[in-house]
Parts: sequence; C-alpha cells; structure tokens
Amino acid sequence: MRKNIKDELINLEWKNLSARQLSFLSLFIAFTAVATFLHIPGPSSSYFNLGEVAIYTIALTFGRKAGFVAGSFGSALMDVILGYSIWAPFTFIIKGVEGWVVGRLAREHDWKQNLIAIIVGGNIMVVGYAITKGFLISWPAVLPEVGINYAQMTIGGIVALLISYNLNNYFRK
Repeated sequence: MRKNIKDELINLEWKNLSARQLSFLSLFIAFTAVATFLHIPGPSSSYFNLGEVAIYTIALTFGRKAGFVAGSFGSALMDVILGYSIWAPFTFIIKGVEGWVVGRLAREHDWKQNLIAIIVGGNIMVVGYAITKGFLISWPAVLPEVGINYAQMTIGGIVALLISYNLNNYFRK
C-alpha cells in the first residue's frame, strides 16, 4: 500500500524525489507565494502578508524539509515579483530557516509544542529581518519592521495551528 503524502514528505530524501513529492513541494511553493502576494505595504520597504500562514501550516503538517522549501522558494519568489528583489536572497535564507525550524520542532497534535515551534521560528524571522533591514535600509527603520513581523507571526501562527490540526486529523485516517 502506498504511503500518504504527509509520510512521504516528512521522510523525503533529496536524492530520491518522486514526481509526486516534487509536485507537492511545487504546490507548497505556490501556496506560500500566493499567501505572500496578499500583502499590505508598510513603511520603508516592508509589507504585512499572509506568508506565515502557509509556511507554518506546511511545516507543522509536512515537516521541516517541506517547510524549508515552501518558506525559502515561495517567499523569495514573491519578493522578486513584488519588486523587492534586493530582499530575495535574505528572504530565501530567513524564511527557509524559519520553515525548517518550525517543522523540526513541531509535534502532531501537541498544541503547546507547536506553539513553541512557531514562537522560535517566528523569532528567527523577526530577528533576521530586523538585522537585514538595519544594514540595507537604516537602523531607525527596524522598529516598524519588528512590529509588522510580530503581527505576521501571531496571525499566521493562530491560523496555521487551526489548519494544521485539521490536516493532521485528515492524514491520520
């Protein structure tokens, strides 16, 4: 009997990607890109978006490797499309690490552990962008960035916890 896609992605090996795994990873990149596209511009090149909903949902449900792929490729792709190309390399690393950490720390149906995973991964994102913005734009521009990113982390985390809980129930059947 064939494994469900969740099991396949949690245990995926980069050297042996199947067409099915690659297709799902591509869908995760697209989901993250579209969620990031839904944005509200903020001060000094920042913007509030729903990308964390996608990254956290994918990482909590499908594991660290899927979280990394979705976070890095989906988010960086949208930086380029939205005209923030200078941010794309930093986004690739920051959002990729965020997705990997959330997926690594997550535990199926353990709300407390998953909340910790989101807090740790989210703070990596907040600190990563604060440092990057300080160097690329200016240090006074960091404070609005931190506020926007904490809002993204909080809203994204709440929504992702609910969605991933239901997805995990679905895949347990």
